[in-house]
Amino acid sequence: MKKRFAAMILAFAILLSISVPVMAASPEIRKVKYEGRGYVDVAFSTKVQYKNASVTVTDPEGNELPVRFTEKDDDDVTFRVDGLKPSTKYTFTISGIRRGRSGAYGTVTGTFKTPRSELSVRKAKYDSKDGELDLDFYGLVQYKNPKVVIKDAEGRTYSCRISERDRDGMEIAVKGLASGKYTVKISGIRLRGDTAYTSITASFRVK
Repeated sequence: MKKRFAAMILAFAILLSISVPVMAASPEIRKVKYEGRGYVDVAFSTKVQYKNASVTVTDPEGNELPVRFTEKDDDDVTFRVDGLKPSTKYTFTISGIRRGRSGAYGTVTGTFKTPRSELSVRKAKYDSKDGELDLDFYGLVQYKNPKVVIKDAEGRTYSCRISERDRDGMEIAVKGLASGKYTVKISGIRLRGDTAYTSITASFRVK
């Protein structure tokens, strides 16, 4: 009797292990950042693993765009998409990914939005201690006699100068900014490969 009962328990355990699949442990997305020039970075809240990973990107009409991974790390991925349009929200799906080291490989989905123009400021951050405004651009840029003007909310201008510049950003030395909202205008700038130089404007806050 005991042997028969033990055999029944073993058979039930085997049946249960076969009939209940291992659940996919999809990672949680911590942040999605469109970095410009078609590059999208997806950061996860935990470590992840990949197995035959792939990525798809679709526009609002459901059309797929050409896309490829450019980097895969244990806590984030970067992919590059061709044919993106400005001011458009896109959906991406990463397959063959799981959270941590256990569970089946599954999928994770997220969205990102492109800016109105690749020739624009992605991030503007002011360091009060150093008296420097750090600007990151979406696209790769070129300069011709660039100039900068910084104004506060009342229209007052502040003495400033470009202390460093490269193809995807610049640093502007400007001291004495009190708490409040400001605008910075950069002239003599263009996207790499464009024919005409122009100007762009961005806003930033000082705490």
